[in-house]
Amino acid sequence: MPDLLDVTTRNIALSQSPLEFSTSGGGDWKIWDRYLTVNGKQAYHLGNVCGTCRFLFERMEGANTGIEVDELTALLAAGVNNLTEEVVDKLAQLVPASNYIVALLRLKPKVVQLGGESDYFAVEQVENEDGVDPFWGLPHNPKVPYYRVVSRSSVKVPQGEAFDFIVPMIPESMLDRERIGFYERSLNDDFAPTAVALSLLDVKGPACSGTEHWCLAHYVIDGHHKVAAAARADRELTLIAFIAVDHGISSKEQVDIVLKTFTQLV
Repeated sequence: MPDLLDVTTRNIALSQSPLEFSTSGGGDWKIWDRYLTVNGKQAYHLGNVCGTCRFLFERMEGANTGIEVDELTALLAAGVNNLTEEVVDKLAQLVPASNYIVALLRLKPKVVQLGGESDYFAVEQVENEDGVDPFWGLPHNPKVPYYRVVSRSSVKVPQGEAFDFIVPMIPESMLDRERIGFYERSLNDDFAPTAVALSLLDVKGPACSGTEHWCLAHYVIDGHHKVAAAARADRELTLIAFIAVDHGISSKEQVDIVLKTFTQLV
């Protein structure tokens, strides 16, 4: 079962991170589309600000690099079991300015093949909204294979269901095969290396039918090889999720509700 191992908060007023949140709009909507950028390049389209529109993420050309964790590399490779002030403070330098709930999660990733039976956009989203997008006539294509979290599909929350996604900045096809193999061979019940993600909770309710979908997306900024190895080996890893309260389509209270659906070990 996915576990919540530890949780804390951070308010980052100023940041020199290469990661930033940006928006665009037009007409009556000065802010509509939301983006995650890396070094000024759009890495992911994060959907829009509409609470009754579909949840989505879509990989863009800027999504091709991770973030260096420098002196924390060895510590994260060995795995962390709690959120110390030192670790959180150093990792906080890597994320954009925002109010954060920082959660240490233990979970098992499973790779998704786009259009397959485990693809949220082709299955749960279509079922919830009684069909595909009426304009395109197709389910949403995020343009990157992503990961779901085992046992974290259709989790019950007030007025809806919760889903978890692990979204790579670097697709597995661009990763070092030997490095993935190293972690794959090393993973066992006592060894759970730690990845780091910038995370958002979007609560999206369909305009006409269906139920609210509470979608917690973790955009991996460090640990791509660990995530890929854990998925291949069917093993758990730990994830430090910096959940940006100011930039999701949700409230702090809703983030708290989602975290309470994990088995709490704090």
